[in-house]
Amino acid sequence: MYTWITLRLFQAIDSHSGYDFPWSLRHFIPFWAGAEHHDYLHEKFTECYASSFRWWDAIFGTDVKYHAYRKKQAEAKKLAAAKEAKAGNGQ
Repeated sequence: MYTWITLRLFQAIDSHSGYDFPWSLRHFIPFWAGAEHHDYLHEKFTECYASSFRWWDAIFGTDVKYHAYRKKQAEAKKLAAAKEAKAGNGQ
């Protein structure tokens, strides 16, 4: 019983902390949700309900907007890096 409580407490801290710690389970278990995934639920309240296993969101389609959001973020980051590199070369 205490082992289960300890594991669930660790999981709750991991998914609700808002931080992607190096020791977070998502770095060791590929289908683990983690804070980044679960934070989207607290941001939008319409997707990413799984706080432990991402496959539930994939099965029920409640991660579609999340993936589009992350793709848009990655593209914006890449564009900003390209602009920064271009500005650095122009000096």
